[in-house]
Amino acid sequence: GGAASAWRGSLKIAAGALALWLLPLAALDLHAGELPRLREIYLFFTQAAFVTFGGAYAVLAYVGQVAVETFAWLKPGQMIDGLALAETTPGPLIMVLQFVGFLAGHGAGGSLDPWASAALGAALTTWATFLPSTALILIGAPYVERLRSIGALQAGMVCVTAAGVGVFVQGRAVEQGQ
Repeated sequence: GGAASAWRGSLKIAAGALALWLLPLAALDLHAGELPRLREIYLFFTQAAFVTFGGAYAVLAYVGQVAVETFAWLKPGQMIDGLALAETTPGPLIMVLQFVGFLAGHGAGGSLDPWASAALGAALTTWATFLPSTALILIGAPYVERLRSIGALQAGMVCVTAAGVGVFVQGRAVEQGQ
């Protein structure tokens, strides 16, 4: 019945997401000589999407460190510019990640025009960042709905939510010196 159907649906979504992830990778592999850094960008941002679940600032710190220190795609000042951009506009996570992907793509070299490579770097960054979380949401949604129908679990979540609000309110009071 229902559990087997949900499981099959989850497998279909996972297979579809894997295919959607593999398509850009296959295209990049076909043009590896022309687009040397774009594959690296795509794989890095896929890894960042999975490794850094837990909040935008965790992702930004990780991406900033790796983009500057490991790959040298950006200079430290450029990363600070990206973080400043994020703080002045809505959507800080994706803004900074696209900024990093854009600059990494721009400096990628190869036969592609630097601006086209930059746009492709930003697009690959966006795809690699959103595809895993979207797939996980679609895969997990039926199970979350089923969990919400369990009374004891629902009561526990009400307590966790109340505790979270209490911690937030207490933190704000401490921050304001009260």
